[in-house]
Amino acid sequence: MNSRKKSEKIISMAEARERRREKRAQGKTRRSAKRGNRILAYRKFYIAATLFLLVMASTYAVRIAVLKTDEARATAELKTVQEQKARLEEELAHIDDPAYIEQQARTRLRMVKPGEIYYVLPERGDAESDAESAGVESEKEKAEAE
Repeated sequence: MNSRKKSEKIISMAEARERRREKRAQGKTRRSAKRGNRILAYRKFYIAATLFLLVMASTYAVRIAVLKTDEARATAELKTVQEQKARLEEELAHIDDPAYIEQQARTRLRMVKPGEIYYVLPERGDAESDAESAGVESEKEKAEAE
């Protein structure tokens, strides 16, 4: 009976056309809403992908900057080590020279030849501080006092 109830209903052609237009309009709004959601999803995806790529690019830029500073530091260290190597090689070339051996013995070990007297003089800053602590007046202080 329910199925006959629908069929028993008689409507005019104008009313049928109006209902059809309303259904089509509702379908279009549904479709356009779906299309709008899809476009919004694509936009979100593109924005997220762009942000991801920007973050990755900036990370690589920072890494490159760090590597360049490390390279500069290593180059400077290499230069100082090469200079030290050249100085040590020059010293090694003179190591068997009797004059060099004598000079090193006198400066580093404070050795003297038989019959020589070795004098140790205090440095200028140390002499003034030692004289002041002992209560001895220097020549300048005596001249200033008079």
